[in-house]
Amino acid sequence: MANPKVDDEHFERLSAALEKRGVEIAKVRPQDEPDGEVELDLVFVLGGDGTMLRAARMYPGRVLLGVNLGQVGFMSGMRPEEMESGVEKVLSGGLDVQEYRMLEVRVGDESPLTAVNDAVLVKPRPHQVVSVEVRVGGEELVSLQCDGFIASTPLGSTAYALSAGGPIVSGDVPCYELVSIAPHSLVARPMVLGEAQVTDLRIRERGALLSIDGDEPFEVPEGERIEIGLSSESVRIGRTDEWTWWRAVRRTFL
Repeated sequence: MANPKVDDEHFERLSAALEKRGVEIAKVRPQDEPDGEVELDLVFVLGGDGTMLRAARMYPGRVLLGVNLGQVGFMSGMRPEEMESGVEKVLSGGLDVQEYRMLEVRVGDESPLTAVNDAVLVKPRPHQVVSVEVRVGGEELVSLQCDGFIASTPLGSTAYALSAGGPIVSGDVPCYELVSIAPHSLVARPMVLGEAQVTDLRIRERGALLSIDGDEPFEVPEGERIEIGLSSESVRIGRTDEWTWWRAVRRTFL
């Protein structure tokens, strides 16, 4: 699958490299639905991290291999200039598949949602703040007025959470982090929480907006609770042997 803005030349190069090795390709329709009932072994994703997040929702549980054609490309597994050699490595057993735990987010009594990168709670209006009561493991921790909160997976720790002052967490650590955005406090700090710890956020005043993995935000009314924890589900990301987690960190941020 490809970002609509990606040049057809990249798709044609990838298709040619795969067909040369006798690989069957299931193309993606414009409405983002896979063709037929083909059992997929691997999903090549042409684009940036946003396209990878969309692919994770379209193909849950499948191995995703991103070709970095975006701005950051932290989740990508190969560079466009390595496309032909990358295909050879993949088909020769040179694909390293890494699994990253996702978040589970439940608003009130609604069905839980999963997030690959993060769940972001933000204030509804630019000139106001959101007032949030934070509980961890059923115990009251802090009540803050701030621009919002970011709950992030280790994979998402290199995204919005990093910009808000959170740490980079190694992708193999079973944890999640909670980072406040512009808190009106002298003591608020990012927190890293274990896989058994559940965070409860209660919106005390004015309501808020919640966005999952950068999707269109939806309203969370005043008084509502948001329950956040580490999901048992994972996203599976493939990388060639030249594109490891820490090499991706170094190339992207250092």
